[in-house]
Amino acid sequence: MRRTIEEHLHKGELQEHLTMFLEEKDQFPFANMASCHYQAFGGQDESSIQTLSAGIELLILSFDIFDDLEDEDNFDAPWMKLSPPIALNAATSIYTIGIHTICAAGSNVHLLSAASRYALQSMQGQHLDLKNEMATEDECLEMMKLKAGSLFALSCILGTLLANGKAYPCIEAYAYQLGIAAQIENDYKGLFQEHNNDIKQQKRSLAYLYLSREFTTHSSEILSMIDHGRFFQQEFKDIIEYKEKLHVAGVTQYMNVMKNLAIHHAKKEMEKLTLPKDQLMTIQSVMFDKF
Repeated sequence: MRRTIEEHLHKGELQEHLTMFLEEKDQFPFANMASCHYQAFGGQDESSIQTLSAGIELLILSFDIFDDLEDEDNFDAPWMKLSPPIALNAATSIYTIGIHTICAAGSNVHLLSAASRYALQSMQGQHLDLKNEMATEDECLEMMKLKAGSLFALSCILGTLLANGKAYPCIEAYAYQLGIAAQIENDYKGLFQEHNNDIKQQKRSLAYLYLSREFTTHSSEILSMIDHGRFFQQEFKDIIEYKEKLHVAGVTQYMNVMKNLAIHHAKKEMEKLTLPKDQLMTIQSVMFDKF
């Protein structure tokens, strides 16, 4: 990816910023998703899948930066230490290079249209998240499907398109569900992050919607903490006490059930793939690795 950036930008401060941002990436899950689908569906050109994978990870990085800038959190990230206009321009540059690199991966004309479609869906999901008007569980799940699920789908579908030019509805379906599961897990972890603005902004996540039903006094206590923009360090003795409070309120169990339900739906969709057992197992190991 460093070479890709160097090929598209003249030496200078912007290139230095982008190179610095790349150093934050030590895992490449979206590239792995694309690669395992490419190989499972008959792809054999190592150069093409490497190019596609680089483009996808650059695109994902740009979305991470946009997300942090829009949510105004994750202050330790290098892009958050730059002035917002400079960081925004850098993110736009990464996005553009990512799209260009995806197009350069192969001659399939559907690569660009698929990448653009899923990217726009993710932007639509981010818009809904920023509007913060979700009132029901279904609305929240739809937002997560668009915001996170679309990026999972982008990686899997592009890898398959590059391999054989075909798109399979079941791949899109299980990618959406695993994106939802990943977002649920991320939202739960966000309950413990001091600089996560979800609490200050009373983000209508699944956890918040569950707490707002106030099934117990424990739910009411946590909801009051969030509604007053306070972090758990200000309310509880330590993180152990806070986790116990979430547990007795039912939040932990609810989030786990919702995550596992999405994973279950993904597995049912994956069963529709007609692939040799070893190739199917490879996809399963990559897609379910973080769960």
